Amino acid sequence: MSDPSGPTVRRRRLGGELRRLRERAGFDQAAAAAHLECSTSKISRVETGQGLAKVIEIRSLLDLYQVTEDAERAVILTLHKTAGEVGWWEQAEYEEVLPSGLGVYVGLEFDARSVQTWELGYVPGLLQTAEYARAVLESVPRRAPDEVDRLVQVRMLRQKRLAQASDPLELWAVIDDAVLRRPIGGQAVRRAQLKALADSAAQQNITVQVYPSTIKDVHPGLRGSFSLLDFGPADPRIGYVDSPSGNAFLEKDKQVRTLVDTYDRLRAGALDPEESAALLYNLAAEEN
Repeated sequence: MSDPSGPTVRRRRLGGELRRLRERAGFDQAAAAAHLECSTSKISRVETGQGLAKVIEIRSLLDLYQVTEDAERAVILTLHKTAGEVGWWEQAEYEEVLPSGLGVYVGLEFDARSVQTWELGYVPGLLQTAEYARAVLESVPRRAPDEVDRLVQVRMLRQKRLAQASDPLELWAVIDDAVLRRPIGGQAVRRAQLKALADSAAQQNITVQVYPSTIKDVHPGLRGSFSLLDFGPADPRIGYVDSPSGNAFLEKDKQVRTLVDTYDRLRAGALDPEESAALLYNLAAEEN
């Protein structure tokens, strides 16, 4: 499997290199911001891959960090050039409707080798039917019909990574039992979604497990949904937590290890994939 090479991961790699060079030179972010006459938050966004500086700014930072060797400068400048490519999710028709931070997540998901997700509220976006996705998106107050249409398109485009012929995204989804019984969109939509979930689980690169409501213990998954994105050995794993108050990208080792431990416990407590598929088909049949 090849290394991820999309613009979001490249920006993160570039940001990581700039942070490493800054720290090697003994400067803090405030000093870098003063040098560029910009805000410290801009330096932070650049170093976390959530923003991209201009090439003249990159050259200026390399001067500040005393990066004088041509070969080392060339690596950074080449990485900056490739990081400037535009992903489909950054096209104006989609970018203007994506909630803050979600565009970054979509880019990371596009570049990831695998995604592990725990869902407490909804069917995972990567496995939603268009009708189910529309029902979820229309539930947000004051969201215009055109905005809903474009967000549904984004969700469907994201799913293409699961079906691509070369190196498809590997998805492991653990879903709380209550999600399957929530009548989002009405009976017909729920029935079609349940069957689509079971059919998806038959794909080689997709695993679906249901966490049963019969388990009485208070497990850590009750605290909320989250995802883990893996990019391979060249880039660290990232945790992602979405909530009504905003989203968060977790990158510190301790934070990621906590999510990994939680996810392992959820997988261990869930029905196995075969039992989960049978449950999904049975629930869909009950809707007939």
